[in-house]
Amino acid sequence: MQEIHDYLVREEESGLVLSLEDSKQQLFLPGVLVEKGFKLANGESLWLTNNDSPYEETLFVSLVNSKNLVVDKLELFKPYTPGILNEVVVGDSSIQFEFWAEETHQVAVGKDKKLRFSHLFSEAGCYYLSKFMPSRLSISTLEK
Repeated sequence: MQEIHDYLVREEESGLVLSLEDSKQQLFLPGVLVEKGFKLANGESLWLTNNDSPYEETLFVSLVNSKNLVVDKLELFKPYTPGILNEVVVGDSSIQFEFWAEETHQVAVGKDKKLRFSHLFSEAGCYYLSKFMPSRLSISTLEK
């Protein structure tokens, strides 16, 4: 994955509208602030956005296909808990980061959609688009 730097952002009532430098299409994402964007080797992208609420921050992780459509997403949210994106480490098909103090998460992007049992018993504060649908995204908390 490589970080994406060339984009324009416009905030709308329903979320963010991104215009990428290398595309005429627009991309619609949840949240009000783009934290990071990454280009995957297959032409897809992974975006980290948030709702910019200091005391109950939500981090949205969106997988976007080559046609600029969100095909998978997950959210990190804990009531009354601030979150700040830190320590982002990028791999070939995964990223690691801190969002809540002292917790390191890893989001992995699979090649194929799979029904993942980890979605049924997801970690505290991690919410998937649907627990019962196949997904390409998975998240885990790493031990320090």
